[in-house]
Amino acid sequence: VCYLWSQTSLAKPVKLSNKQLPRDQHGRSLLTGEASVLEHAGSYYFYFNNWGGCRGLDCCGSAEGCASCCMTSEGDACVYTKNHSVVVYRTNDFESWEFLGTALSREARLDGVEFRPCVVYNKATGNFVMWYEDRHPDQHGYAIAVSKTPEGPFSTVVNSRTMHGQGRPDGSGDFNIMVDDDGTAYHVRDGFVVEKLTPDYLAGTGEFTVFHTPLRSEGPVFFKRNGLYYILPGTDCCACRGGSSVYVYIASKPLGPFAYHGDIGRNLSQEFDPHSPYNFATRAQGSAIFSVMTETTGLQYVWLGNQWVSSASAGNPRNQDLLYFSPLEFEHNGSISQIHWQDERS
Repeated sequence: VCYLWSQTSLAKPVKLSNKQLPRDQHGRSLLTGEASVLEHAGSYYFYFNNWGGCRGLDCCGSAEGCASCCMTSEGDACVYTKNHSVVVYRTNDFESWEFLGTALSREARLDGVEFRPCVVYNKATGNFVMWYEDRHPDQHGYAIAVSKTPEGPFSTVVNSRTMHGQGRPDGSGDFNIMVDDDGTAYHVRDGFVVEKLTPDYLAGTGEFTVFHTPLRSEGPVFFKRNGLYYILPGTDCCACRGGSSVYVYIASKPLGPFAYHGDIGRNLSQEFDPHSPYNFATRAQGSAIFSVMTETTGLQYVWLGNQWVSSASAGNPRNQDLLYFSPLEFEHNGSISQIHWQDERS
């Protein structure tokens, strides 16, 4: 999950479907998973964690409901396995998508369960830096890989980076990195802990703040708009059908304090039912934020989520679950308006 700010301008509105995936130069649907989006030199790079092609497991009928993580006991062959890799696509216009191959191969990391890649560019070092969870037996925190090109290949340079503060007991969890206007990077992780990174983006500095959500949450995305800093986590989902909420936290400084500004992701048309896949407006779990300058509407911030267990491809493979694109709408005071389901967005 990563934030980017771009001045790349799109000459015409583009419709992004939430009911079918884009196709690459070979006519194949994108391989999807947890996402990171990076704008560089006028192009957008979309990184996806490729879990493999097994069928997703719908937990909504289990005793505890959609977000129960029932796949851990019922044998989902994709989620908590060691075969994950990170693939990358490039687009200049969101209509044509180019598959560039594998950015982080299985061989480029230790033998663990890899999750949540996040790629940012460090102008000072000239490195593209990818943080990720690897969950190998000796890991406490995160692994980090670098490349001199946005498409990779990325080489792992840190196998276990411990962050500061409490957060999750194992020091890891879903996370996001925001690069501020001055080039300083900040890392937010489940728990929630926001920490300033070192100038090379390879470690935490020990300068951090914490905040707490109404319910146990994960999957934060982190961005800046008009001098305000936003973190948008959602309730625990565990790659679940139906997705999660979208909590909004806002601060005037990157290390807070962060104030809670409500949940913009609830489906307001029904009462919450733990067994329903329609509790949340996007039916998706937050994965990334990216921004696009358009000639018609100006700068748009687009929330990107994963609609887990939604693949319509033959065999319903996990790595072709649908995405959800939602341009955020902001009020005059900086708050974000309620999200509503739409089949496609411009």
